[in-house]
Amino acid sequence: MLQFGKTTATAMVLAAVGMFAPAPAAAGAANGQANPAAEQAVLKADNARFAAMLKADAAALEKLLADELSYTHSNASVQDKKAFIDDIKTGKIKYLTIDVTDQKARVYGTMAIVTGGAAVHVIQNGNDLTIKIRYTNAHINRGGAWQMVAWQSTRLPA
Repeated sequence: MLQFGKTTATAMVLAAVGMFAPAPAAAGAANGQANPAAEQAVLKADNARFAAMLKADAAALEKLLADELSYTHSNASVQDKKAFIDDIKTGKIKYLTIDVTDQKARVYGTMAIVTGGAAVHVIQNGNDLTIKIRYTNAHINRGGAWQMVAWQSTRLPA
């Protein structure tokens, strides 16, 4: 059994509480209050990602996607960052149009959730697909830049 002195235990409890306390700048968002400037910054990053997907801009995607990305397509296939970018670079997946609707962002400190819908025209593995989806994605703020860390989309019935 580990034993700690009273001072050490008190310091550990205070440190643990401090880890979960929001930073002053993020306190409003962490408490459920809207943060319009941060929400707009997240949406700007999200729309830049959609634009980079359309242009097959791998350099932009490298910056906009977190290294630990988990990307779940509407057909339930899951890719990491490298596989997703590689498929776009090689043309295995070619996004022709992405028309986003109903896009909303909610910021919680350094984390954000984006929800929305989209009409997507894509050529995937040689198949020409036009689909409508609903999506949820998660972003994390690192050094002032928002990166998408997770994507999940669901195809809507035709």
